[in-house]
Amino acid sequence: MIRLVARRILMPSIAAVAVGAVIGLVGVLLGSLSIWRFGLLLTVAAIPLLCYSLIYRALQASDDQLAATHRAGYQLALFHVAEGLLGPIAPPDGGEDVGHSVTHRAGARDYLPDNVRPLRARGNEEDDNRKAI
Repeated sequence: MIRLVARRILMPSIAAVAVGAVIGLVGVLLGSLSIWRFGLLLTVAAIPLLCYSLIYRALQASDDQLAATHRAGYQLALFHVAEGLLGPIAPPDGGEDVGHSVTHRAGARDYLPDNVRPLRARGNEEDDNRKAI
C-alpha cells in the first residue's frame, strides 16, 4: 500500500510544485496578493509529498544494486590508482643528464609542479635568509 502511494504521488507532487511556482510568480507580476498566496500554498503543500516520495524511492535500492554500485566504484578506484602508478617510465639509457656532475643536491623542489610553492625546511641555513629580531 505504501509503495503504491509513494509511486503515485511522485509526478503529481512535481507538477504541483511547478504549477504552484508559476501561479505564485503570476500573482507577484500581477500584484494580486490572493493569487500569490494560493501559488505559495500549493507549492508548500506539495513539497512534503515530493520529499516523501523521493526518500521512499531512494530507500528501495536492492542489495544487488548496492553491490553493483560498490563494485563499479572499486573498479574505478583501481583504474585511477593504476593510471597513476603506471605512468611513463624512465628511458633505459638513464635520461638526458647522464654523465653530468650534480652541482646541487636533489630535493623535493626539483620534482614539484610549477604551481606549487615549497615550504621552507626548518634548520636549513643555506635557504634561510631571514634575520632574527
